[in-house]
Amino acid sequence: MRSFLAINKRNLYLYFRDYSAVFFSLLSMLIIILLMVFFLGDINNDSLLDAIRLVPGRGGDEDVNYVKNFSFLWTCAGIMTINASTVTHAFFSNMIKDRTGNRLNSLMVMPVKRPVFVLGYISAAWAAGVIMSIVTLVITEIIGVINGIDLLPLETNLELILLIMLNTFVYAAIMFLLATVIKSQSAWSGIGIILGTLAGFLGGIYFPMGSMSDTMQKVVKCFPFIYGTSLFRKVMLKPLESSFFEGTPEIIRSEVDKAMGMELFFGNTQLSQYGKVGILIAVGLVFIVLSTICLTVCKKKDR
Repeated sequence: MRSFLAINKRNLYLYFRDYSAVFFSLLSMLIIILLMVFFLGDINNDSLLDAIRLVPGRGGDEDVNYVKNFSFLWTCAGIMTINASTVTHAFFSNMIKDRTGNRLNSLMVMPVKRPVFVLGYISAAWAAGVIMSIVTLVITEIIGVINGIDLLPLETNLELILLIMLNTFVYAAIMFLLATVIKSQSAWSGIGIILGTLAGFLGGIYFPMGSMSDTMQKVVKCFPFIYGTSLFRKVMLKPLESSFFEGTPEIIRSEVDKAMGMELFFGNTQLSQYGKVGILIAVGLVFIVLSTICLTVCKKKDR
C-alpha cells in the first residue's frame, strides 16, 4: 500500500506542477464549445426544430430557446468524454518522459508487484482526470447559467460525477497501455494529435449519430467514446427533455434520442444504460490486464 500511494503522489505532483499540461488538457473543451457556438450548433438546432414543428402549435420562440439549450447541453455532455481522454493522455506524458530519461526502468526495479505498479499509475491518472472533468463540468454549468439555462439538479450532478469516475477509469487504462508500448515523446505527441482529431467524430460530438451513414455508425460503435457520450447525454439532458417534449407523442422523443446518439442500437435491439456501463467497465478491465502483461513481457526483454 505504501508503494501504491507513493506512485500516486509522485505522478499527481508531476502532472499538476506542469501548468501547460493542465491548460492544454482543458483546451479541447474550449475549442469544441466555440465550434458548436459559431459553426456547428445551427445544424443540430434546425433538425430539432423541424422535429418539434411536427406537433401542431409548437416551434415558437420558447421552443427555439429550448433547442439552443438542448444543443449546448448535448455538446457539453460530449465534452465530458473527450476531456477524460485528453487529460489522461496529458497525464501519461510524464511516463514517456520517465522512459526517455531512463527513470522508468529505475521505478520498475522497485520491489513492487507489477499489478500494483499498473494500478498506481492508472489510479493517479484517474484521480487527475476526475478532478479536471469535474472542473470542466463546473465551467460548463457556469456558462450555461450565464446563457439562461437552469442549474442542473443535485441528483443529476451526482449521476454525472459517477459517470465521470467510470469514464475516466476507462481512458486511464487505455492510455496506460499505449504509454507502455510507445517509446518516444514525438510518437506520444502524435497520438495526442490523432486523439484530438478523431475523438470528436468517434464520440458523435461534431455530428450526431443520425447524420452518419450506417457504415460510419458501425465504426463509431467499435470505440468506447460513443458509449460514454451517450450516457452523459442521457443524464444531462433528462431534465430539459422532460419539459421540451411535454405534450408531444413519445415517438418524437424516441426518434430524437436515437438520432442524437442518446440511445444506441445494435440492429433493432436498443442498448440499455446498464449495457453501456458494462461495455465501459469491460474495456477498462481488459486494458488493465493487457497493460500488466505488457509490462511483464517488456521487463523480461530488458533483462
